[in-house]
Amino acid sequence: MSALTLFEISNQFQSLELLTESDDLPAAVIADTLEALAGDFDAKAIQVAKFILSLEANADAVKESAKATAERAARIQKRADSIRAYLQFHMEALQRPHIDGLDITLKLKKNPPAVVITDEFSIPAKFWIDPEPPPKRLDRKTIKEALQAKERVDGAFLDQGERLEIKL
Repeated sequence: MSALTLFEISNQFQSLELLTESDDLPAAVIADTLEALAGDFDAKAIQVAKFILSLEANADAVKESAKATAERAARIQKRADSIRAYLQFHMEALQRPHIDGLDITLKLKKNPPAVVITDEFSIPAKFWIDPEPPPKRLDRKTIKEALQAKERVDGAFLDQGERLEIKL
């Protein structure tokens, strides 16, 4: 019976519970079988829970690794930007706008014109953008507080589901 899956044990458990109302099997046989299945179910459920914890730990480790990798990439990019600025500064200082290598070419190029604002309040109104207000949305926190205070809120109700908590 230990080769049964959690799903199969659960199905057998439910089937035997239905048989408890039947006179086909003695009550003692049903009780013994239910007890054995309960033990198998508990053991399998514990193993499944340990597997869940292992997967969650792996997911956390991958998230931390991704975060560390993103931080490292940002540091490397910052270093590249700094060295690029260093090289550009010296090419400009030596008035060397173009350098040809065997397999690489360096060239100082003009950027597209950029607007620089020195005093935004001096700029005429026609250059200002009036953004649209954000669309209305429900305040679920306030609705929840009202419902918990036994206030009637048409179109809403409190629902308290369940979750599986696994502790080591």
